[in-house]
Amino acid sequence: MFLKKITTFFMCAMLALSLSGCGAILLGGAAAGGTYAYVSGEASRQYNANLNTTYQSALKTCQSFGLKIEKKAKRLSDASIKAIDVDTGISISIKSVSSTVSEVSVRYGILGDEQASQRILSGIQRNL
Repeated sequence: MFLKKITTFFMCAMLALSLSGCGAILLGGAAAGGTYAYVSGEASRQYNANLNTTYQSALKTCQSFGLKIEKKAKRLSDASIKAIDVDTGISISIKSVSSTVSEVSVRYGILGDEQASQRILSGIQRNL
């Protein structure tokens, strides 16, 4: 009986580690490269551009993709854009990491869509 409990415990532990492993690998890769991460439905990427330049690039990207901008705000150290693609909400957050680096996070839809978010991030890169 004791052996069965230990075996069950280790099986549960291995299952938990395997389920959380992808996120850990993704975060580890993002920390090493410092460029792209997709966590909890939100894609993030850093750009070698200041906040204002990145914000203008994000606005231009929204316009080039035909997204309807619902709300936009720019402050000293961050900015945000709320847009709609047909009937799907998009949230773009921009944070100033330093005077020459900005981090952009994109959530496409309620649960997130990695491919759509990545297309927006790529569009921002092209417009920089």
